[in-house]
Amino acid sequence: MLRTHYKLNSHESAVVVVSGLDGGRKVMSLHRGLCGLRSDIPQAEGITSDDRDTLWIVSEPNLFYRFTRTAAS
Repeated sequence: MLRTHYKLNSHESAVVVVSGLDGGRKVMSLHRGLCGLRSDIPQAEGITSDDRDTLWIVSEPNLFYRFTRTAAS
């Protein structure tokens, strides 16, 4: 089954919004202490995901982040 989502990234508000075609929406904060982050993600500039729902974020200065789903997600 093909799943289609729109992924929106805002480095100024430090959030990622994942919006589904069904109108559902999830918001992920890019701040320290949330989503397993030890520090804020500075100036996130690129975002994608793979067929396993792994979320990949690229930010300045040359940082690369990977987020995977847990069993509880």
